[in-house]
Amino acid sequence: MTSILIVDDEEDISNHLRQYLIDGGFDAVSFTCPLLAFEHFRHNPYAYPIIITDLRMPGMNGIELANRIREINGTAKIFMVTAFDPADLESKPDYRQAKIERVVQKPIKLSQLKKMVEQVLQAP
Repeated sequence: MTSILIVDDEEDISNHLRQYLIDGGFDAVSFTCPLLAFEHFRHNPYAYPIIITDLRMPGMNGIELANRIREINGTAKIFMVTAFDPADLESKPDYRQAKIERVVQKPIKLSQLKKMVEQVLQAP
């Protein structure tokens, strides 16, 4: 069973995503604090082939989190959730360095997110 790490500072969103993915047959763990999520990831660097993180969070934004994850695990697939235009992100060097797999626009369409996860897992 594939494990997915979810990081979103909005508890309702974090819990909703986690439950949706669990109901869809995945193992999912969620955090509302990116610092705690990173600490957990650091102790389990290969447990999560997919990470879904919000862009805007207090303490550490999603790009910073993704870059810290990349220092430990260069193969994890990272999805960035944002209400902003993805084109604005792509011009930032720290975004390119993070090697974000997919950008998911808010409001999140859960069925679309599940399809993205399945596509990434099926890719060679």
